[in-house]
Amino acid sequence: MSIFEEMLSRKKAGQSFVLATIVRTVRASPREAGAKMLVYPDGKIFETIGGGTFEKLVIDDCLRLLESGESHLLKKYSFSQTGSDPTGMACGGEAEVFMEVSARPKRLIIFGGGHVCRELVRLALGSDFLITVVDDRPDILSVYNRPVTVLQTDSDYQENFPSLDSDCYVVIVTRSHKHDLPVLARVIKENCAYIGMIGSKAKIASVFSSLEESGIDKTLLEQVHAPIGLNIKGEGPYEIAVSILAELIAIKNAAI
Repeated sequence: MSIFEEMLSRKKAGQSFVLATIVRTVRASPREAGAKMLVYPDGKIFETIGGGTFEKLVIDDCLRLLESGESHLLKKYSFSQTGSDPTGMACGGEAEVFMEVSARPKRLIIFGGGHVCRELVRLALGSDFLITVVDDRPDILSVYNRPVTVLQTDSDYQENFPSLDSDCYVVIVTRSHKHDLPVLARVIKENCAYIGMIGSKAKIASVFSSLEESGIDKTLLEQVHAPIGLNIKGEGPYEIAVSILAELIAIKNAAI
């Protein structure tokens, strides 16, 4: 497998890594400019830029870059025992390495595959979200194709429930509050980046009241975006989908 195939595989799996590339060399160097290596969060690597102390220093810098939240780093390494960032090597040359983070993509989990979902998926495919649609109806799920992931659940939305984490953006647009309630009851307990639920004020109040009665903390419910989407006075599935995606992007980019 080439390094580009490995990168594509990792991206599709939603995994983060750092691509380290030697962009310039002076005199003796373990590898020439253009040599590449992937560094994973656990410190493991794919391919090599030369091995030894030099490679270990680059790996350590890549791991620090992942932890920092920065997107890239350009650094010069001296193959000597003195000077700036010495490697302890005696070659006498130097190499400049560009390190670029490929962060784990944000996941968009849509519960309910109906009209609004179809429009939202069509719009969101132009963004950097990894999209999953969850529904209990196989005929509804059949309209979605790669790269969208589909999960068929039961009528109570309990089976095949997707794993959720802080990189997940959850949109609840099922066909009735009977389905919305059990979904929200589960996702509200997760540390998701965003949770939004469609519905009228009366429906939302009813769902929230039921969840409070079941013991869900009111402060958790206050974090739910409901009614969902930016208030653009949209009507119909397409305009509602536009308002939802706009809100998702604004939250992702810390614009609101």
